[in-house]
Amino acid sequence: MLGKQRFEEMNKMKIGTITFHCAYNFGSALQTYALKKYLTDLGHDVHVIDYRSEDFRNYWIFRKYGIKSFAVDLLFLPGNLRRRNSFQTFWHKHFNLTNHTYEGVDTDLQMAQDLKDFDAFICGSDQIWNLDCTLGPVPPFFLSFAPDSTKKIAYAPSMSHARFEEKNFTAKDKKRISGWLNRFDSVSVREISVAGQFQDLTDKSIVETLDPTLLLDLKDYRHIQAPELPKKLKKGKYIFAYTLWPNKDMVKYIDELAAERNLTIVYYSRNPIHYKAHSINVWGIGPADFLTLIDKAACVVSNSFHATVFSILYGKPFLTFGTEKSSSRMKTLLTKLGLSEEHLLPPDFEGGTRIKPFVSKLDVARLNELRATSEQFLKMALA
Repeated sequence: MLGKQRFEEMNKMKIGTITFHCAYNFGSALQTYALKKYLTDLGHDVHVIDYRSEDFRNYWIFRKYGIKSFAVDLLFLPGNLRRRNSFQTFWHKHFNLTNHTYEGVDTDLQMAQDLKDFDAFICGSDQIWNLDCTLGPVPPFFLSFAPDSTKKIAYAPSMSHARFEEKNFTAKDKKRISGWLNRFDSVSVREISVAGQFQDLTDKSIVETLDPTLLLDLKDYRHIQAPELPKKLKKGKYIFAYTLWPNKDMVKYIDELAAERNLTIVYYSRNPIHYKAHSINVWGIGPADFLTLIDKAACVVSNSFHATVFSILYGKPFLTFGTEKSSSRMKTLLTKLGLSEEHLLPPDFEGGTRIKPFVSKLDVARLNELRATSEQFLKMALA
């Protein structure tokens, strides 16, 4: 027993992860939790680096974009405050954040100084390498601050697009990204189908790994989900309609399905969505409530990658509306897991409710094979 303990202590590493942990987005928060949880279970001392990129200002209670944005923020203040509190409570409970919050122009230098005692840094997952999302490369998301002597690993960042807008991927950007990639010890992405833009910039082999949320078992999520549903909701009596980008065809489909099945529509949106059927807006909830809403729903209709992931893990009947930007990664997810592509509808689906949310039995053996490859990548990278 003592020998095993000494072995674990010798192999224990201090690891810093960096990603979009602070976005008020359920998928961002849960993928951050999943990677931190997985690495901690391996016996490592894991900290989420509390880095706030320029994009974080979109989540300020008052965004300071002008009089119009101030008026909008004031109108939605109560819900926005609930949302902020819900997410920050989740972060502080589950992330083991660094003591200092990093933001501003001198971020790289300060991070390099403060975090020099770390053994390894891991960037990923989420869309930290989607340059159209970040409006060009964000240096810390490429571990620009990490010393040469520290292990540098990319785990499943998503590039999302096969081709970035030229203004976000200039010749200068390519040169900088090439330099950063060549400093990595190991590089993986979430969707290898769109990795060509970066593979052309480095001799490092880029491989595909699972989104971190798929590294954990359902019991790991049941452990952190909210113990009860929000008030006025009953198990199995509602559709959870998680629409990141609502469109009229999706709203119409959800309305018709709710009327047909006599179900309440539960949705999450700062701006009210005017459904004809009875609906409840749960704007302000946090990641723990999100998991419970999926767990207790009669079915889930979404256009979200992570709502799709958790619908699969929780074994719920679901349908996913594709979008121009997300359809390819949704299809990749279903194909990887051996699930029916009939779960994925086109953004402009107008087929009424002839196609209904349904359950596809998850092939656990197949998922475990995929996990094994991703787990091996991480373990080899950290060895």
